Amino acid sequence: MIRWLAALFLLLLAAPASAEDGVAGTWAGHYTCAQGNTAMALTITPQGGSRVTALFHFEAAADNPEVPTGCYEMVGDYDALRARLRLSPWRWLMRPPFYVMVALDGRLAPDGTLAGEVRGPGCTSFAVTRAARPADPEACRRGGPLLSLR
Repeated sequence: MIRWLAALFLLLLAAPASAEDGVAGTWAGHYTCAQGNTAMALTITPQGGSRVTALFHFEAAADNPEVPTGCYEMVGDYDALRARLRLSPWRWLMRPPFYVMVALDGRLAPDGTLAGEVRGPGCTSFAVTRAARPADPEACRRGGPLLSLR
């Protein structure tokens, strides 16, 4: 019993305490949907407790140069004990023709990768890591790249 409690205590210490120290900040990587591999940046902002908002920005990846640039806001929550992030689309900031918003359901791995499922038509997965510099959220509204994603 004591070993079990000690293991539980160590697990709780290892888990991020909140969205602020777990997933807050800018992440860059890629996702796959019907259009193929797409570069993405995700800027997550804690809203108190487990609630978060995010800016989802996408653009062409080096191996898929025909993808347009777009971005939208998301809302969701981060479960620190399970290291699980769930984001639902909220509103477009810049919508390319024929594109739909998608949802994300991912986990923060011990190696610092945030990866999981993209919930939307023809979609499969995403994977991002922390970006080296903060994002400019206004860049998407102007039609420019959020980060150098390629």
